[in-house]
Order: sequence, then C-alpha cells, then structure tokens
Amino acid sequence: MRDERIDHRIDEQRRVVVGVDSDRSSVVALRCAAEEARRSGAVLVVVAAWSPFGGDIAERTYPCPELDASQRSAAQRLLDSTCHLAALPDEVVVERRVERGPLGPALVALADGKDDLLVIGLRFRQAFGRLRSSVDRYCQRHAAAPVLVVPPHWEAPAVPALAA
Repeated sequence: MRDERIDHRIDEQRRVVVGVDSDRSSVVALRCAAEEARRSGAVLVVVAAWSPFGGDIAERTYPCPELDASQRSAAQRLLDSTCHLAALPDEVVVERRVERGPLGPALVALADGKDDLLVIGLRFRQAFGRLRSSVDRYCQRHAAAPVLVVPPHWEAPAVPALAA
C-alpha cells in the first residue's frame, strides 16, 4: 500500500523525468538528469517501460501472466543496472518507476507538472536515414513540460573545489 503523504509531497516538488532503455544514450541522459536534479534540488524520476509480447491485442487474446511478469522483471533489472552505471549522486532523491506501455507516452504522462523537466537522450541516425527509436521525437512533439535533449557524448561539468 502506498503512503499518500509521500506521493503528495513528491508531486508538489519539481521533478526531472528521464527514461532508460538498453541504449548507451540512456546512461548519458540519466547522468545529465541527475546533475540537473542535484543542481536544482528536484526529485529525479527514472523510468523504464515494458510492453506485452505481441502488444496489448495479443495479450488480451492469449494472456500469459508469467511472460508479463518476466518482462516487468527485466525492465526492473534494466532500470537498476542503468542507475548503477550512472553512479547517481547521494544527495539526489531518486524515484524509480517501471511503467507498462511504450516509453515515450509513459515519459510524457509523467512529466506533466508545470515545473517538471523531461530529459531524453539524442540518438544518431542509422543507415538509410532511419532513427532507431521514435521516443525522442515523440517526447519532443507531445510533452507539456520543457524537454532537454542530451547529446550522446555529454559529460558533467567539473565542479570547482572550494577554497578552505
């Protein structure tokens, strides 16, 4: 059971929402989102998404709870390992979420507050001019919150040492 006080408190705070998948750009985007959350004192919301094998229609026709549970578990492992690789700062409050459905709509639905920021990784084009994923394009077209697009080779700025 969820504690409503915690959910309410988080909803009032500024959030930085970032999605993760199996691409390297997810780790880079997560590091950038963590830096933005640290700098602004926002809650970092890290999202992984999963969809039923064959889509919702196939799942309604031939339901397989075991397969759904394994896909949800795989999304959770992906989320945990990406957060571990990104080496998130200790001072950042992190909310990890596994959502059912495509990643783009899940991110857009979560980043709906007036002070929210949606961070997405930029993907390079593959051969024949096709993008590997339409998550970045979907978020740019449909997000109500500002969208920060992170290039794949972004690095956190160095923090100057304070003089003692």
